[in-house]
Amino acid sequence: MTSPKKHPMDSENERSDARSIATRQRLVDAAIDLFGKFGYDATSTRALAEAAGANLSAIPYHFTTKRALHLAAAQHIANMIAHTVGPVMETFEHEIYDDALSRSHAIALLQEIITPFLTMLTSEQSDKWAQFVLREQASPSEAFDILYEHGAGRFIRAVTHLTAVATGDEPDSKRARLRALTLVGQALVFRTARALTLRTLGTDRLDLADIALATALIRENIRLLGSL
Repeated sequence: MTSPKKHPMDSENERSDARSIATRQRLVDAAIDLFGKFGYDATSTRALAEAAGANLSAIPYHFTTKRALHLAAAQHIANMIAHTVGPVMETFEHEIYDDALSRSHAIALLQEIITPFLTMLTSEQSDKWAQFVLREQASPSEAFDILYEHGAGRFIRAVTHLTAVATGDEPDSKRARLRALTLVGQALVFRTARALTLRTLGTDRLDLADIALATALIRENIRLLGSL
């Protein structure tokens, strides 16, 4: 049986949809870049459209407002974070919150989930959105809520729980949360203090050997939780 012949308008609509999707993504990419470099208030819709190679009308067409584009940029970053750490979370989440989880296994799970997190932070891909995230750290907006709830929050909650089990802290205690943050901070420094990291190492970029060694050292620090 032969398939129905495609109408020429169908192909034209597909091309139009593809162009529309591409334009929307260019606007999101431009938003991540410009909002990260200059901040929300200092970034005009005209600058966003020019950076995306789009008409000014493309912003209200795709996002309604500049604010909505800002939040879409945050959602895109959150999705990338979730895509990186999500698979390992999916693999181990049922073990992480198991009531019978032992201290030794909690330490092993911490080592497993911290590795892709550090890999993400040291990757060249994260260069594109690091400034955006750092601005939200300095002056949180609705975008920070998206970054946390749809991106990093799931990971932070898991690290807090595992750290508490590994050390005997109460999972909901401030002590457990602060201890978890000190652990996460060991990985974050390679992104939030990148210039300091590179200057200290006397290099202009982290190579694979540097990243592998940093990962091994953080995993070693995690093992030390067993002695607390």
